[in-house]
Amino acid sequence: MDDIIFRISRHYITGIAGILGLGAATYFIRRYLSNNEKTTSSYYTRSDELDTVHNLAILSQTINNSNAKNNNAKNRNIHIFWNGSFNSTYLLLDYLQQDYIVQPIYIERYTIRKALEHEQLQRYTNEYNQSKQQSNVKCSPRVLEYLADVAKMKRQQELEGSQIAMLRRVITNQYPEFRANLLPTRYITTIEKDLAHSQRFYDALRKLALQPLEYAGIELYEQASRYIAHMSSSTKQSEIKQNQKIVIGYSQDSHLTPIIYKITEKIEKDLNINSNSNSRHKIDLPLSGISNKIIKYLASEKINKEVMRFLNS
Repeated sequence: MDDIIFRISRHYITGIAGILGLGAATYFIRRYLSNNEKTTSSYYTRSDELDTVHNLAILSQTINNSNAKNNNAKNRNIHIFWNGSFNSTYLLLDYLQQDYIVQPIYIERYTIRKALEHEQLQRYTNEYNQSKQQSNVKCSPRVLEYLADVAKMKRQQELEGSQIAMLRRVITNQYPEFRANLLPTRYITTIEKDLAHSQRFYDALRKLALQPLEYAGIELYEQASRYIAHMSSSTKQSEIKQNQKIVIGYSQDSHLTPIIYKITEKIEKDLNINSNSNSRHKIDLPLSGISNKIIKYLASEKINKEVMRFLNS
């Protein structure tokens, strides 16, 4: 089934570009809300991201020492949503240079969508197969658009996964001193369902009355915020500190940055949330006031040339 969706014509991929943004505002979230399957947050890590058992022991000791030193001071642990992009990699390296213990997080959007929509995906795939095998059976445009969208999401996940793996190797080769502080990436495969959270998110988004294309990509932030809100379900409670940083790399140039701030403001206002008591569930945007051009300049001044060459390739 996975191979079939790759045979969809690129014509259909480009043809749905105009509706993807609208889908982010309505289809993606309504799709989630209408799915009754119980989910809990889960992730996996790659064994090759730790060189040896010895490194694991060093890492454990580093975490213990860090927690002991910072018991009454600023916490040095940070979660970063990392997809191998320039901005998210800049953030990761910047915090490593500040001696943070960095926990990268990557949301496998295709994996999550495939699990939530497995029945629909199977049904549409069967219809597509019949249209290819029988000349008198035509596959509907809706099915072709859906499969093209899924194929695009799968390709993006595979590309980002490869980018993350290669970047980690480049970074640890060029910065061996970061090996202990760069934890294995958590590849998120399912996220705990929270109908109230998603409904509030959708309601706040709808009130903004944006143009369809302005919504493109916002569903990823909804998933990220929902995962963080229930992070204690998939991690040890001791790992989650009250003031622990959680960041994502949206910059000043991202069309999503102002939307995210408006959504967060509306949700917090509706719930009358005390920001201090809920700080560990907030995602910060440390690059929100910086343009991509300035980020690249800062990176060129602070990041190893070999890493920069890989990022710019």
